[in-house]
Amino acid sequence: MAELALAYSPPPCPALDAILAHDEHSLPCTDDQPMPDVRAQEGPLGYSRDAIRRHLRPLRDRVAVDSDLFVYYVGRDRRGQPVRASVAPDVFVVFGVPDREDRRSYVLWREPDADIRFVLEIASESTRTRDHTAKRDVYASLGVREYFLFDPPGSGRPAALMGLCLRDGTYRGIPPVELPDGRPGTPSAVTGLVAHIEDSRLRWFDPVAGVDLLTYDESMDRGEAAERERAAAERARAVTARTLEAEARARQRAEARVAELEARLRASDRT
Repeated sequence: MAELALAYSPPPCPALDAILAHDEHSLPCTDDQPMPDVRAQEGPLGYSRDAIRRHLRPLRDRVAVDSDLFVYYVGRDRRGQPVRASVAPDVFVVFGVPDREDRRSYVLWREPDADIRFVLEIASESTRTRDHTAKRDVYASLGVREYFLFDPPGSGRPAALMGLCLRDGTYRGIPPVELPDGRPGTPSAVTGLVAHIEDSRLRWFDPVAGVDLLTYDESMDRGEAAERERAAAERARAVTARTLEAEARARQRAEARVAELEARLRASDRT
């Protein structure tokens, strides 16, 4: 049972040897099951993964940001025997490993330096109970320092956000902080960001830059706006250059005409 597959260090035995023989390439990287409530989850999941990854990009040689990958660990069944167990966090941050584009999964008994410090779960109707109970226990047993849970709005229920920090093996609520506009936010010491809800959407605020991290569409919109401004400035410079060139030519023609008239006057004076 997944609810009992909590991480632990069992004594050596044939069952444990069989588990430890597997690595990233011999274990499944997907369960071939569709994500539940895709529309409600894909927005905050994709935004959080990409925004946090961009934010931590300077540390990518030793910090990875991933989503929906299996994390394999040694768990135990109801009889206390070791079993291969796994969990697939929606978004998670792993210290001690590089951010690899070709990664298939995390096999913790093969990567002792992999330190999962942050997990974000996007709850759905079908996963909400497990996100609040069994997964919370699993992440605590794995030593995940921060566990954030975002509940999208639905069925008359407003969006909700919860941030937990692991202390002495137990998750405790993270005290809220006040954002510059007065709204409450939940700080993450691991990512250096503050999570908050804006118009029922999950947002991540960068307290150093003083702005929310952008979604892909917002980045594109701002990029397109900057490109339009650049193109408009280029057009304005081109018009100005053409105007100045035309004025210079007109001035040259006027000066040439004046010189011609003066020459004619001097010639008529001599006659």
